[in-house]
Amino acid sequence: MSNVSVQAPKALKILWEEGTFKSWMNQEKVAQILGNRGNNFPVPTLRMALFRAPYLTRRKENSIFEYIQKRPAISKEIANAASHLFDVKLLNQLGKTFAQEVDDLHLNFGKSGNCTAFILRKILEKLIYIAFAKKGLESKLEDKTPPGMLVGLNAMVNISSQEKSGGIPFLTPSTAREIKGIKFLGDAAAHNPLVDVDIRTILPQMPFIITAYKELSRFL
Repeated sequence: MSNVSVQAPKALKILWEEGTFKSWMNQEKVAQILGNRGNNFPVPTLRMALFRAPYLTRRKENSIFEYIQKRPAISKEIANAASHLFDVKLLNQLGKTFAQEVDDLHLNFGKSGNCTAFILRKILEKLIYIAFAKKGLESKLEDKTPPGMLVGLNAMVNISSQEKSGGIPFLTPSTAREIKGIKFLGDAAAHNPLVDVDIRTILPQMPFIITAYKELSRFL
């Protein structure tokens, strides 16, 4: 996404998509940021663009207007990932068993990196187990020490790339290799109180996690 526009409304929209308006900002500060990018709009033009921006709200502090976003922006990259993640065919394959997780993703995808990473990880782990159970192979995922427990997600992914049903692996080795990043992000979101997962760190993982969902859903 380009960070420069010759039109004031578009230039402001780019700043919004980048998170510039997460905190209050006056026109002078906005003009400074735009000027650093080569955008130098006339004062009245920028004032009108700020006033008309539907995603901003304003207040008056010491006779000066300040602006802040009404809601977070959804970038084109996030929108594109969401269109594949919430593809109708994939959602139909997941079915009612994953209805709660899909609803949670709808609420959080593109808004909360922590919640998104945790839910994506949960869906992957649940998909692996149910896919194996449908084929009567759930015992392959059991941890013998202690008994009655399941192996960790990393081991689940490895097993899924080795085990086959009807000659087809649950996960192709290349997919299994690529999706381990979502395990790390999901673990960080759930167990590390000092780490916040940014949605931008999740986006590069999305093509691989969606491929994994599609491969596993064939066995549901």
